[in-house]
Amino acid sequence: MAQILVSILVDETFLPRFAEIVASCKAAGMVVQREMTTVGVISGTIDGAGIPVLSRIKGVRHVEQSRDVGCLGKPQ
Repeated sequence: MAQILVSILVDETFLPRFAEIVASCKAAGMVVQREMTTVGVISGTIDGAGIPVLSRIKGVRHVEQSRDVGCLGKPQ
């Protein structure tokens, strides 16, 4: 399966354990690209089959998949 860009929102009550959650994401196969500790967001890529695994990590509130953004109107 193709690598998918994801953003993970960490539950605010788990922010003191942010590094542990990052380590769990890496162990699940995620290639972490950014760790935004103060806002509780981790972003990176993972094989599509790994997304359910990320969702089950204790402290992960939400996993958001990247979406393609298009332009409105006709190309010039």
